[in-house]
Amino acid sequence: MKIKGCFIRKFLTTMALSLSICAAEGFDQSAQIGFRYGPNLSWGIMGNTPFVWGQWLPQLVGALHYTWLEPLDELSYGDSLGKNPTYLKMEAAVEVSPFYGGYLAGLGLRPFKTNPQFEFNFVYESYLYFLSNLEMVTADVVGGGRIAETWNADYVTDNVWDDDAADWDYAQLFDFGVSLEYTFSRGALLGASVHYVLSDISTEFDGKSYDYKRNMPVFSRDFLLELMCYGRLPISSHVAAIFETAYYRTGYLRNGGNVEKESLGYGRIMAGPHFSWCNGFRNLTLELGGWKRYKSRFYDGSISQEFLVQLEYQGYFSFPLNRNFTE
Repeated sequence: MKIKGCFIRKFLTTMALSLSICAAEGFDQSAQIGFRYGPNLSWGIMGNTPFVWGQWLPQLVGALHYTWLEPLDELSYGDSLGKNPTYLKMEAAVEVSPFYGGYLAGLGLRPFKTNPQFEFNFVYESYLYFLSNLEMVTADVVGGGRIAETWNADYVTDNVWDDDAADWDYAQLFDFGVSLEYTFSRGALLGASVHYVLSDISTEFDGKSYDYKRNMPVFSRDFLLELMCYGRLPISSHVAAIFETAYYRTGYLRNGGNVEKESLGYGRIMAGPHFSWCNGFRNLTLELGGWKRYKSRFYDGSISQEFLVQLEYQGYFSFPLNRNFTE
């Protein structure tokens, strides 16, 4: 019965994640044309899956996101963002996935009407694990398991939603970020961002846990560095080509002569078309790409398991003060 239960749980997880529309955090390409000054309320579903099941755990996230953009110039609420916009940003969102659910709240500031532009952000995130906080190996030790054996999809799907292996736990994160964006004459965009994230997870697993949003093992108290580069090239009024790269790295912990936690990391690159209609209020993005861990001893899969496909839909609700929505 134990074997049969594990097989059914794994099968249902694979179906729910692989056949659903996809997700991961990153460049919000729809905001480039969907945002208006004043209130912005959007809903979306995102997710991803590898071409071949193995090391990468497919992600699925649905979200309801509210953003208020307060213009720093003499502009009216409801106007779409022009070239080199400046604003104070206030945002809040609720997110839910098969493994966690919670909310985020943050502030952002884009103060300079220059090109390139700088934006400074702070976001607080609070999540509840849905019986999915797992004990992970975070240092390769003799007789204690290997990181590559636990940092994979099979280990997660065999152990989540099981009272003997997972728990209901609480996580909070503090994200400090800065981004730099350059806009070209025809609307093309090239940007980069750096995030320093403090992570605090309540767990009884001697500090070893998992960050499902970033898809990697972390300690209960850890820091993460996120480096991102992205771009958007308009092809027509409704179609654009986009790309985004990301690199994630966790902290390092040594206790005397023992390494309790190694610094883990991986990179990801995605590219594809972005379709928009209804004056930017409806958006669909399809991306293809791959990912790779920066140390080969942390990975025991094949090259075919490192290819990803990602799909995202995001729609904005209209407000009476939005300009050009009915045109």
